[in-house]
Amino acid sequence: MMDILPTELILRILAYLPLQALRNFRLSARRWNDFVVSNQSTIYHHAAVLHNFVDDLDILLPQAKVTRGLKFLQDVPDWYQYCRKYFQLQKNWAGEGSASAKYYGGKPFDIHRIKVDEEYGLVITTHNFGGLTVFDMDTTEVLWELSAGYVRRYAHCEYENGFLIFDRIGVSKEVWRLEALYNEDEDPVTSFPDESQFEAWQAASQQWPSTSQRGHFRPWALIDTPEFGRAYRFVYPNLLVSGLRKAYLWDVRSGELVLEVENVQGNTTDTGDINYVELSATHVFICSSSALRVFSRQNKSLVLEIPSYQLAYGDIRLAVDRGPAAARHGLASPSEVVKIPIEPIDTTALYTASYAEFSAVHVSRDGKDLFAQLSDSRVVAIRDFMRVARGEVTLKKATLEIGKTVPPQGMDEHFSIYLAFEHGRTAVITTSGIYPMTLDPTHHGLLDRERAARENVNQIPREAIDAGLSFPDIIITALPYYYDRRQLGKVSCVQMTETKMFFVWDAMYKPENIDFFRRLGFVEPLPKTAQSQTAASAAEASAVVVASGSGALDQETATQPEAGPSGTNTFTEHEGEEANSGWNPDDLEASAEIMTEPAATTADAEPEVAAGNSQSVTVDFVPWDDDDDEEWEDADEDDDGAGSFDEEMEDGAELPMSITEAGDPRLWPAGPIVFCIDFSPV
Repeated sequence: MMDILPTELILRILAYLPLQALRNFRLSARRWNDFVVSNQSTIYHHAAVLHNFVDDLDILLPQAKVTRGLKFLQDVPDWYQYCRKYFQLQKNWAGEGSASAKYYGGKPFDIHRIKVDEEYGLVITTHNFGGLTVFDMDTTEVLWELSAGYVRRYAHCEYENGFLIFDRIGVSKEVWRLEALYNEDEDPVTSFPDESQFEAWQAASQQWPSTSQRGHFRPWALIDTPEFGRAYRFVYPNLLVSGLRKAYLWDVRSGELVLEVENVQGNTTDTGDINYVELSATHVFICSSSALRVFSRQNKSLVLEIPSYQLAYGDIRLAVDRGPAAARHGLASPSEVVKIPIEPIDTTALYTASYAEFSAVHVSRDGKDLFAQLSDSRVVAIRDFMRVARGEVTLKKATLEIGKTVPPQGMDEHFSIYLAFEHGRTAVITTSGIYPMTLDPTHHGLLDRERAARENVNQIPREAIDAGLSFPDIIITALPYYYDRRQLGKVSCVQMTETKMFFVWDAMYKPENIDFFRRLGFVEPLPKTAQSQTAASAAEASAVVVASGSGALDQETATQPEAGPSGTNTFTEHEGEEANSGWNPDDLEASAEIMTEPAATTADAEPEVAAGNSQSVTVDFVPWDDDDDEEWEDADEDDDGAGSFDEEMEDGAELPMSITEAGDPRLWPAGPIVFCIDFSPV
């Protein structure tokens, strides 16, 4: 064929081949491999467009590396390596590669909410006991802070495009601007900042002097809402705040109120809670106790209403088998990702509709795809939800319902904790685990569209797919290291970028984990008196073990940095990334030079440590057992406890850096920290 068809036509044909097919094509004959090598730039440029690794063919390689802003792409020399790296990122998210883990904390430990800026390398947090902190994403160094006396306890925050928003007690929302992007000629026309904001800014500038002002913010606006906001969300450039009956939309650039939406809880006379709000360029989304409602921003009309408390939302319901994740708990590293089985189920016996109200909703950046979470741990996904609003397909035919987990033994109930949705992926956290999901593997190049049409990877009936089912090829993974019901119930935030997932993890919540996290530097050392008590207790426990003949726990040796004021520990899990990349023609004697990555380390190898600051410790991994689920305490009880503590605490009171419970010196927790799972290729 090469001798018959012109080169331009062959290149045009190859432009429609996914990376996996290109690999097979190169393996078919040496002449074809040589042809691909000779036209490598053109062929893999088209492949990058096909797999959505770049927006269009007009974007050249240097521009693509800048606009994507991903560090692992900065040194790639050509489109082949660009595609190779980007494809490995997709595989890492799908549990077919490697990931690494680090944490942000040290001091302060009491992290409540997280926002991230991958372009500027910032991690922004608010805290249980007040304050706001900006970390360097790479080094975990603290760059800037607002004091606990200024930012209220348990403040929620929003961030995008350099605008930082957090709430005061009452009806006010503060808007701050990243110093690097501040332009005094673009000040808002109304809702000006007040004097207290400038005083806090000056105090922070004095405390954190910097010539570059990296990670620093300055006051931009102060937005006063007409009523108490039950929930708010910021998607640049608009801030959405919802009261019980009305939602308000501001343009943060100008500080102006631009839209009011009436009757956000529908025509019901029983006003429930507003659980969550979301917005796109065309719609406003309100999660209330009674329903998920979608309103048009153009005419303020209700375009879609999905009621709560239903046993089934879709004709196709997928059950999640948490068995593989449970089997790895106690053995997995903090960065291990496991692909878990899913299969359709007909029964609703595992479901409980009595409390299944919508707790969160997110929409894709293009405003088309909707992903919502119910309080009973179910999630519903609808591709192009306006198909349902227009009556082109019924809700049940369009909805993919990802249901209850199937426990390894017996039956139990789980509850929803948090939801994130970015770049075609979601992170779902329930009391059964942490689940990154890739909604459409064909979009990310993980599955060929023609193969997906032929093979039914999730065993979904073909007639359901043809009828308009959303995301039938979804891939679900889990992080088995964090498989602990009580700790999962304490997760207060999760955020996603294209390469990373961040979540708040109360690493010291379980007593048996205290010593483990102290050795990793997450927990402050015990006072000398407590150390002596602990040593005595350990000696007694050791004597008991020897007398009873019990075996020791499994141990792993790791090298970790000593605890620091804002330490960085990195755990890396490599699982044959290069061997499983799926399309690298390493077995061909190609005339072009094919770059290879450094040899992958194994899970038993020592992870990287901070230079000049390391010590060898023995890490005891506590195995999971069936009794862990019995330790669960109702989330409402914990929330009530936090609320009463907050009310009893006097303003300006000094907060302890360490806490003991029941006089037990082994318990010296420091509070929630941020874990980051980085899926970037090495």
